[in-house]
Amino acid sequence: MTIKTLRSRIPHLLTAVLMLLGLMTAATAQAQAAPQRLAGSATVCSNSPIPTGWVITSSYSTSNCPGTGYAYTIASTTGISYATVCSFSPIPTGWVVTSSFSTSNCAGSGYAYTIRKA
Repeated sequence: MTIKTLRSRIPHLLTAVLMLLGLMTAATAQAQAAPQRLAGSATVCSNSPIPTGWVITSSYSTSNCPGTGYAYTIASTTGISYATVCSFSPIPTGWVVTSSFSTSNCAGSGYAYTIRKA
C-alpha cells in the first residue's frame, strides 16, 4: 500500500472511530439516566444507597458484594403500616420504633426494630 492510499483512508477511519465513540457515549448516558425501578423488595450491596421510603429487612454476608461483603434485602414501606427492620435501617419519615430485639437476620448488628406508621 502506498502512503498516498493510506492518507486517503485516514479521514474515513477517523470518522468511523468518532462515530463509534459517540454511540458508546450515548448508550452510557442513557443507561445512567434511567434509574433502576424497584418494586416490593430487592437485594442490594450494603454500600448502595437505600431509596427514600425503603427499609432494610435483613442483611447477610456474601462474596457477591466486593469491598463490603454484605448484602441487604430492602423493601418498600408503601401500603404497609408496620415492618421489622435491621437496627441500621433508615427509618422513613412518619414512622416510629415500637420495639427492639436481637436477631440473626441482621448480620453486622444482630438487632432489629419493629416500626409503625405514626
